[in-house]
Amino acid sequence: MISNYRMKSLGGQTLDFHSHSEFEIYYFHGGDCKYLIHNKIYDLQPGDIIIMNGLTSHRANPSPFETYERSVVHFSPDWIKPVINSLQMPELFTPFKKMNNTLLRGQEERERQSILTCMREMDRLTNDDRSYINENHERKLLREVEAEIKMFLVTLLVQIFKLSKKENQALTMKKSEKDVHVERIAEYINLHFKEKITLDELSVELNISKFYLSRLFKEVTGITVMDYVMSCRLNQARYELEMNFEKTLSEVAVESGFESPAHFSRFFKQKIGMTPSEFRKKKQM
Repeated sequence: MISNYRMKSLGGQTLDFHSHSEFEIYYFHGGDCKYLIHNKIYDLQPGDIIIMNGLTSHRANPSPFETYERSVVHFSPDWIKPVINSLQMPELFTPFKKMNNTLLRGQEERERQSILTCMREMDRLTNDDRSYINENHERKLLREVEAEIKMFLVTLLVQIFKLSKKENQALTMKKSEKDVHVERIAEYINLHFKEKITLDELSVELNISKFYLSRLFKEVTGITVMDYVMSCRLNQARYELEMNFEKTLSEVAVESGFESPAHFSRFFKQKIGMTPSEFRKKKQM
């Protein structure tokens, strides 16, 4: 479980496309930021909440000229599931399963204030060294602290569920022409990243000059087209390594779109910090 309340940053920080098995609740406080999830782009407004199942590639692209402020909670559904079951409220997971990767925007101040209070308290507890004990040189939450965090998380999930019922229709936002073009590019890449993709091919398929296509994609997302292609391949490989233990590393490399197992291994270690086999072994433990 990870909780960070009102994180602030300014400048040219690089936020990679990434995915994870945890559910995520993201609260945008302020700044100038576009958020790309899969092939959808959201122009964020203060008070926006994004709920994600985590497995879909996502990335924030904040402006380097304004303070970027957000709060984020990551949690494993398995970690909180026993509490949810004891309350007989499995529907609290519904927003993450049926409305996953959805932006909630509205004027429900009571629910939003409750959400922020929970995020603040969870951040305080998870980032306090006094909340942990060392057991065989591993940090472990004190039982009473873990129980308190779970109480705040359940309250947070209740408020998210209430908001999702009020905002259960897909949010319709007027998109700029640039955003529409970039969404088309991202959609094509998500459908074809397992194949060989070139800028020339994208230009022909989407009827956009490759120079304009490259400049536009970098402007809106903060990364290059080919960086996005490789991020899609990397996230697919992580999923295959974690979910399909029977596949060989060569099969994972080819099925994820890498040109060779050797290139896959080098790129994976560069981005993840461990080899594909080390990653798989860790997930099997």
